[in-house]
Amino acid sequence: AQRLGQKAPVAEGLAVYGPAPAPLAMLRGRHRFRLLLHAPRSFDLQGTIRTWVGSIDWPTKARLAIDIDPYSFV
Repeated sequence: AQRLGQKAPVAEGLAVYGPAPAPLAMLRGRHRFRLLLHAPRSFDLQGTIRTWVGSIDWPTKARLAIDIDPYSFV
């Protein structure tokens, strides 16, 4: 989560909040964090996320789930 936060994209109109522990910070022995990205509808958010996530050297056991327009943060 820290790597993701440190390499967060910087662009006009894009706000990145986090990383912060998820409400269920540990689930099934795994630590969980969340980040929130906020941008106008005209912003290419999916392309930015694709480039951002692809630029990080992930540990073998790391898992990443991306929820576009989440219904809930719980």
